[in-house]
Amino acid sequence: MKTTRKNFLIAGFTLLMAGLVWSGCASHRAYPGSIHGLSFDGTLQSINLTNQSLTLLPLKPGEPVVFAWDRSTKFWKNGIPIRPEEIEPGRSVKVHFHPASGTQAHFAASQYIAHHVYLTVPYAPLH
Repeated sequence: MKTTRKNFLIAGFTLLMAGLVWSGCASHRAYPGSIHGLSFDGTLQSINLTNQSLTLLPLKPGEPVVFAWDRSTKFWKNGIPIRPEEIEPGRSVKVHFHPASGTQAHFAASQYIAHHVYLTVPYAPLH
């Protein structure tokens, strides 16, 4: 009986910790790296700083996709935080995003809201 109770406590603790880790990953966006959810790889066609939107061309031939961003969106270049104005058209980017809700007027031009925008820049050779 003691073994069963011990196993129950261990299982409960494990579920509690898993829930805490999951909730931290879902809500905390202050770090570069893997994030749960949708992502899009493409080339930056244009950036609109006034309307806070990015237009990306997909890697495969297709229509451009517009992503809006807000003050919680993080921008990264090789793992270092940057400002949106530091991204130039023609650069490869990866965007982690979620669909926009229909009630947000600010995001009317975009169906997607960016969480993270990663500027992909190859490292220079060391020799």
